Amino acid sequence: MKKSIKILSFFLAVIVIFGSFSVSAFAKEFAPTFDISNPGIQTQYLYDSNNPSWVRKLVVKEDMLSTQGIFTELALYPVTDYPYTNDAKGFNAEVEEYVETYTLDEESQRAAYIYFLEQVGALSIISDPSASDKSKADWLRQQGIVITAEDEADADKVLMISALYAMMKNDLYYVYTGEHLTIPAGTPLEEAIVLYVSALSGNQSSLSSFISKFFGSNSLGDLEDYIYYTSLMALYTNGYVSAKEIATITRQEVYRRVAIMAIRDYGLAIDSENATTEELQKKYLTAMLGTQYSVKLDPDTLEKTAQNHSVAYYILQRMANEDAKLTISQNKYSYEACFKLVTQKTNRFDLKNEFYSDIYEYNIYLENNRETISINPTALNSNSVITINGTKISGGQYAKVSLLNVEKQMINIVCKNTDNGATKTSTYKLNIFQGTTPPPDSDLTGLIPTYGTTQSGTGGNSNANGTYAEVTLTIPGLPYVSGINGVASNLAGKILSLNDKGQLVDQQGNVISQSTFETLPEGYKYVLTDDGIIQAVFVGDTTDATDYIYGDEEKDDQARKLIIIVSVVICALLILALIITLILTKKKGKTKDEKTKARRAKEKAKKAKQEAKAARKSK
Repeated sequence: MKKSIKILSFFLAVIVIFGSFSVSAFAKEFAPTFDISNPGIQTQYLYDSNNPSWVRKLVVKEDMLSTQGIFTELALYPVTDYPYTNDAKGFNAEVEEYVETYTLDEESQRAAYIYFLEQVGALSIISDPSASDKSKADWLRQQGIVITAEDEADADKVLMISALYAMMKNDLYYVYTGEHLTIPAGTPLEEAIVLYVSALSGNQSSLSSFISKFFGSNSLGDLEDYIYYTSLMALYTNGYVSAKEIATITRQEVYRRVAIMAIRDYGLAIDSENATTEELQKKYLTAMLGTQYSVKLDPDTLEKTAQNHSVAYYILQRMANEDAKLTISQNKYSYEACFKLVTQKTNRFDLKNEFYSDIYEYNIYLENNRETISINPTALNSNSVITINGTKISGGQYAKVSLLNVEKQMINIVCKNTDNGATKTSTYKLNIFQGTTPPPDSDLTGLIPTYGTTQSGTGGNSNANGTYAEVTLTIPGLPYVSGINGVASNLAGKILSLNDKGQLVDQQGNVISQSTFETLPEGYKYVLTDDGIIQAVFVGDTTDATDYIYGDEEKDDQARKLIIIVSVVICALLILALIITLILTKKKGKTKDEKTKARRAKEKAKKAKQEAKAARKSK
């Protein structure tokens, strides 16, 4: 994919994410994809407040005695009366909001960026809930960012302050590139936002060169300038703007041609010279809605349905036809009946096969016939107590649960929370379906893995208890984007907060990195092989060295801190070992190159000498 298309897709992704987040407010019964009020937990429905007895995360593994088994989580199939992510009313409201969102004017594009910044800024509430707008502004001033009193009084600028604070405080650029981004001291607030967003998108260098070449400036400008320059560069690179036009083209014309490019990318024909405003708007809306819902839409039909406020019905008809070859007639089916048919005949609205805190029953299918499985539930609150089939377990650690040799059996996980004399209880039922084939031999032999000891309570954060350890094989780069899977979505949907290890974690508490491995059972460790692959190997029984006693809270905290420090050191050494290996490999490559060049030069000189000698003899 060409670099310019990647840049444009980032630009369009921000517009799409604005719609993705804003429409969630209309579906009151269902939880949105990203809910900043409910971090670290996934639910099917929206709630005014969380149930304190919820389990936040649940991981089940079939096999803890093989390398593949250690890294493989079993799929959880939710069992619920309504196994869908939306209902007819909510979907209609969502589509209507998209229809309003996909306009072509500059104001709507700025609004999209501002909304994105609002989502990013909200992340600072999670990692630093006590920080006020003023304290954020003061911290940014200490980093050299210029923030005026007028900025602090402007609603949009306050959102920018929160967003820049969240990005710089959590050092998001380092997370994605392995390098630190320095904003020059004395940079105004809005310019600093543009610099950071541009750097994250990966287009800062090429955009700066473009601006310098055609406008004689090195500045990316403010937010409006950034939107304009990014759009213009994408158009120029793809042949929609000539070099002669760049200095004179209006911003309105730039956005018009961006729409034309989006329309053609979707597969619709349009005359860029003679298209009327009405045709442009109609086909742009068609392209954006069609892309959003992955359906092929007809502009004329869409226009008619928009006039009748039945766009959602039309999209459902296309889903049914493209996915199940069904033709749904409005004369036969009401809108509600149409939506129900699509949910039944397609998987467009199906819940994902994963854990939801407010769904209390799951089916789990084993690949092999097993005597035990490993279950790791993490409570929402640190003072909750979790039991599995009546046995109290340690929070954030795997518990080995015995299985019967029967086709189906049930495991009950009970999470109980008591706060201020009030006790609430949540019970999760796991229906385990046995596999039929014998399990393969283990490739990690010599030791039966030990599990966490029973405690009086559970930890509420798997990262805090050391369940996840970060091992980064290569410095992760910011992925380029296509369609709606953009940088904005990546940041706002995943990066939420820092855990107590200083690692960035997503909504489910997972460490954000290119490669994340769980802590191995006792007696195993990760090693970096000569070919740069990390493997799990048996190193002996380390129970005595690692199984500390939970006497009181102080000892517990000290032990946890020790584990965290050791984990970080190990991770750092692994990363360092890989970097050194890469450097040495690179140096060897260069040395070989130099030797080859030297050998060829020597042969060439020798050949020239022989030719000269032969020439002299011939004379």
